[in-house]
Amino acid sequence: MKILIASSSDIAIPLIENIVGNGQHEFCGLLSNVDKATGRGQSIRSNDLAEWAKNSGVKIYQSGSTNDIKEIVNEVLPDVVITIAFGQIIKEDSLKIPKNGWLNVHFSKLPKWRGAAPVQHAILSGESSTGISIFQLEKGMDTGPVYLFEDVIIQDNEKTPDVLKKMSLMVPGLVLKTLEMISGNVPPIPQSGENTSYAPKISKEDGKLDWNNKSLDILNKFRAFYGNPGVWTILNENRIVINNMRISVQENLFPGQVSISDSQLMVGTGHGAIEILELTPAGRKTMSASEFIRGLLVKDGLKLG
Repeated sequence: MKILIASSSDIAIPLIENIVGNGQHEFCGLLSNVDKATGRGQSIRSNDLAEWAKNSGVKIYQSGSTNDIKEIVNEVLPDVVITIAFGQIIKEDSLKIPKNGWLNVHFSKLPKWRGAAPVQHAILSGESSTGISIFQLEKGMDTGPVYLFEDVIIQDNEKTPDVLKKMSLMVPGLVLKTLEMISGNVPPIPQSGENTSYAPKISKEDGKLDWNNKSLDILNKFRAFYGNPGVWTILNENRIVINNMRISVQENLFPGQVSISDSQLMVGTGHGAIEILELTPAGRKTMSASEFIRGLLVKDGLKLG
């Protein structure tokens, strides 16, 4: 089967390497985003996956619009397109071009957590498991019929990048099984209309911590948003990104109240407390809590939020 993979995330690398290496199918190339201006200097650069593809000799096509996608798929004429963290809308006329349609690798057990950030929302909600769904793309958002589900355990100490990496290693085997089902004319199963939930894209502003929440909810938010977009708070009108934290046994602190003891930095919540282990004050480098404490001119009466 001729396969085109559409992705803008390096989570697709294990799948590409597997399709290229196993020889069962013909890999047509990678469809990814066009180069964009990024960073403070707004320099034009490819996403990390496209950079990897160029350095690895992988044929790459880059699209910036729905018309680009249609033209590329018409040029390549794959039997199937597999999307995994692609981040672009696929119009119905493009969906009809491959004879076996488009497959999407989605990181939840559909119809739960439809949308752009399913792993983040599962961790944010304190869930101990999620899943991978391989389904047929249609014009609705993550509504197509499903070929395969696979359960995935979320460990208490895992953050979103950890879970995504674990899932990325599971994807190749599931995709190969799905392609076998397609070759054997096994139809996908329509999704249930029950237990539907949505996982919208997360913004930087969503990362602001509310110290009125419970300590466990704050820790789950840190785990969910770790790396992208990150979590942050305000101290003396300055933003502080929190890079590492854990639940503390400290008691009798009101929400946002800071308690400093030796090299420890504790913050009260709506229930319990959080110890901040590593942070990045605005305009400064990442530092440990003890380094931050040493630089404080005033250590009493501090409040975050």
